[in-house]
Order: sequence, then C-alpha cells, then structure tokens
Amino acid sequence: MHFISSVTIKNFKSVKDYTFPLTNYTPFVGYNNAGKSNILEAIKWLLSKSSLDKTSFYNDNEAIEVHGRIEGISEEILDQLPVAQKNSIQPYIIDEKLDIKRTQATPSVSVRNINLDIKKIDEEDWVQNPNGLDAALKSLFPEPIEIGAMENAAEDASKSKNTTTIGKLISEIMAPIEENHTTAITEALDSLKSKFDADGEERANELSQFDSETTAKLQEFFPGISIKLHVPTPVIKDIFKGGTLKVYEDGMGRDLTSYGHGAQRSIQMTLIQHLADIKRGANDRLSNTLLLIGEPELYLHPQAIEQVRSGLKILSQNGYQVLYTTHSPQMIPSEDIKNTLLIRKNADGTHARKRLRNAVEEAETEAISQFELLFSLENANQILFSEKVLLAEGKTEKRLLPYIFNKYHQKSLGQEKIAFTELGGSANIIKSIMVLGKMDLPCKAIVDLDFAFKEAVKNGLLEENDSDIVICKNKFTENQAISLSDDGLPRKNGNINAAQAYKWLAEQEDIQDKIESLHEKLKEKQIWLWTKGAIEEHLDLTAKNEHEWAIYKKRLDEELFEQVVTDQNVLNMLNWMIE
Repeated sequence: MHFISSVTIKNFKSVKDYTFPLTNYTPFVGYNNAGKSNILEAIKWLLSKSSLDKTSFYNDNEAIEVHGRIEGISEEILDQLPVAQKNSIQPYIIDEKLDIKRTQATPSVSVRNINLDIKKIDEEDWVQNPNGLDAALKSLFPEPIEIGAMENAAEDASKSKNTTTIGKLISEIMAPIEENHTTAITEALDSLKSKFDADGEERANELSQFDSETTAKLQEFFPGISIKLHVPTPVIKDIFKGGTLKVYEDGMGRDLTSYGHGAQRSIQMTLIQHLADIKRGANDRLSNTLLLIGEPELYLHPQAIEQVRSGLKILSQNGYQVLYTTHSPQMIPSEDIKNTLLIRKNADGTHARKRLRNAVEEAETEAISQFELLFSLENANQILFSEKVLLAEGKTEKRLLPYIFNKYHQKSLGQEKIAFTELGGSANIIKSIMVLGKMDLPCKAIVDLDFAFKEAVKNGLLEENDSDIVICKNKFTENQAISLSDDGLPRKNGNINAAQAYKWLAEQEDIQDKIESLHEKLKEKQIWLWTKGAIEEHLDLTAKNEHEWAIYKKRLDEELFEQVVTDQNVLNMLNWMIE
C-alpha cells in the first residue's frame, strides 16, 4: 500500500523548514506547544487544498510549501486509476515513488492560486499544476480524517454531515451497509417517489384530491394554471450522509451533548476501533486514508488506551496511514519506538530529533541488541518523554537514587525532565550513550569503579597505558588473595571476588588520588565514577537487596537528610546530575 514516507514543511506556523520522516504508523511525542499538531495540519493541507490565512505563516513575506514523498505506487494501483489520472502521474514515478508539493505564496489567496506541483524523486525541477494531478491525488488519498485533541465531539456528531470527523467515520463504517442494501432502499424510495412526487405515477389519493381542489380555486383567479403539492423524496446518498449518533442509557436515547468529554472521546475512539475491526484483513482498498489524531488517549482509562492503540495499529495495516500525537507512554510500546518522532521547538522552529531507527543505521551493528534493552517498555516510558537521560549500571541506583534526588532537590527527576534508566551492567553503558547521542538526547552515566579499567579502556575513553590505570593494576598484585586474569584485573570467582577487589583498591590511601584522577577524566565525558567501588560503599549499605533499600528509604523519611547521606561524593553527584 502506498503512503507518505516523508514531508518537508516550510514556513507553516511553528515549522520554519524541516523534513519529517513518516511511516504508515507514526507517533509524535513532544511537550505542549512544541508544534506536533502543526505538523499534522500541514500534512492535511498537502492532501486537502484550502486557503491559509496570515496565522498559518511562520513569515508572511515568504511562501508556505509542503513537500511530500509518496512511496509504494505500484502498477496495480496505477491500473485502478482513471486513464486521465494515471497519465498525469505515471511519467513521474520512479521505483514506485514520486514527489508532490503544494504552495501558497501569500495569505488568504483564492484556492485557484494554490499550486500543486510534481516531480521525479531524482530531479530538482518541479512541473507546475499538471492536469489531472489534483484528481489523482484525491484517488490515492481521500479527504483525511482528523480528530483534534480538544475537539468538541458532541458538536461534531450533531451536524449530520459527512464532512465532520464523526460523520466521516460513520461514512466509512456504513459503506458496506450502503453497498449491500442499495437495491432494496432504491426500490423503497422509488415507491415513495411514485406516491409523493408531483409527477408520480401512483400519486396518493389525498395529494390528488388536494391538487384538484386547490387548482379549481386557483383557476378562478388565473385560468389555465394548476398546482400540485410536491413532497421530495431523498436520494440514497442523502440518507447515508445524514447518519449520526444517538446515545442510549437506561433505555433513554440522548444527544451526545448531554455527556461529558470522557464519554464523547470514548465514542470517537470506539468508532475508530470498530472501523479497525471491520477493516481487519480487508486489503482491498485502492486509496490510503490519512487518519490524523491529536492525543487519542485523552479522557480514556488505561484499558481503553490499550484498545485504541491496538485499533489504530490495525487500521495502519488496512488502508490507513495513522499519524497521531500523544503524551502517554501507553500509546507507544517498545516495538513502535523506532518510528516515533520526538518533536521539539527552539529558535529555529519545530523540528524532530533523530528517530531510533535512523540512530540504529548510524551506530555500530553490535549495538542493536542494546536498543532492545534500552528501549524496553519500562525504559521508553521515561526516555521518550524527557529532555535528558541518566544511565546507571545496577538496581541500587534504580531503587534509591531517584528517592535521594527528590529529598535533596525537593523535586523529582521527572520535574527536571530526566529519564533514569538502569541497564543491568557496565557493558551496556557505552552502547547506550552512543545510541542516545545519535538521537541528540543529552546523556550522563553513573558507573562502578571497574568500568574505568574495562569498558572505558575497551571503548577508548581511557588509554590502556594511562598512568593511573597502570598504577592501579599494579596495586592489585600486592594483595595475594586477589586472583588476576591475563589482563591484570581481578577474576570474578577468585578468593576475593571482583567487587571486593575493587573495594579493597579504593581503600588504599596511596591509590586514592589515582582513582580520583580517573573519576575526573570520565567526568569530562559525562560519566560519574564511584570512587569507593560502588554506590553501596558511598551510602554505607551493608547489602544489596530490597530489605536494605527499604530501610534506607525509611531513614530518609524519618531523619535529617545530612544525617543519612554523609558522603560528599554523593552530594557532588546529585548536583552534577542537573548541571
């Protein structure tokens, strides 16, 4: 199925000039006023011509341009188009792709002065307004269905027009009903027309009597003139266009206006879900309808959000390109993160950070397994909705650092827009930093002491012959209880395990300045090294388990902060986190 694979928006509202990659199912995540809805509006305008006023122009001295690339226009799809429409676009298709562009030079011009141009994807020059292009575009992409985040569903439902959002959904749902019952309804309408039409062949007796009596009276004034009462019979299209919704509760039918936003939104999303059910596996559509939704999760409870998300995914696989904005992590499971657009706005306007899928392409192949770990559903809930990411190795950091941070700063990590992610080991840190860097997400990491000797050296953050590294490794040889590997580092399963060996190293007074030097070198690379070996030593924890963590939290609740957190290194780290 064809779809819009990218859109370049210039001078539209908050978007100065940016290209947004798209798929058949694209979530948009960003803070309020970042410009997410503006992107959806621009895409709608590309497919649905209308005159834009001054408020739509980023700079009203420049033209608005929206350039879309369409992919997947197969020969099968072309063969279903009317000949004139097929001929208008076929010469420009390369590898099932073509580019289109809609342009409005100045605010509030006539729609006749809004251009729709076309070109081949490997050429620079546009062909202006070729005959049949508008019609071909409408065949490929019918009128988009748009549901705004704060749209008044009750007002929309009451209009009984297929130009409204709910009207369009009803129209989509009723299409097979109309097809299956057209013959029977047409016969019924013809029978009515025969009885009530002024020229009906089987005119109702009451109407015929009215015609005769009123005509007799009229001819006393104007001889030769007659009148008939005409009762128009609706055509079948009008019947289905007039479909609307009536809500029943306790046997009473009420208008949607009598219900709150939650019920209204639920009904909108129910229609979408039902549409998904009847379209599931259909795969018989020539066209691909854009479904543009602002915050589909709004006013819905968690289970309903899951259902809506599932329905939208089904539609994206059955003749709909689904683009939606969201503030809910529930709307974005791990498998959809790679195509999610992180929308931001700065002095240069609305833009998107690099998608995960693009970061994957630019990062090392070996990091792919790390993406699955880093962007599991639990981690994605924070990362996609934050401005900074803090990575840590283990569970103690995950359990206690957010709590300690809150007690110290009197605000949560979320309030600071920091995502805190525990990666389960030092081997994952560098790969994660690399991925987040490709996505332009600022990142810091907190690591145990062994990281400096293994992962930091392995990944080039520290040189293997760094004097501090060499001196520390030589120090291990002084403790006969420490079993060393060929690389000169403690074995995991020696008489003294690796964690104990690094703790011992950190306790040696003649080596502490070397460890502090390593700490400063890694700090320059946004990595915080625990100089006592691990966080447990800095917090004076005697074990690494839920019981110990619970006791520590209780102390933070009941005692003065400075009585519980006494290590200056921890206090420095808490300040470093928000620098």
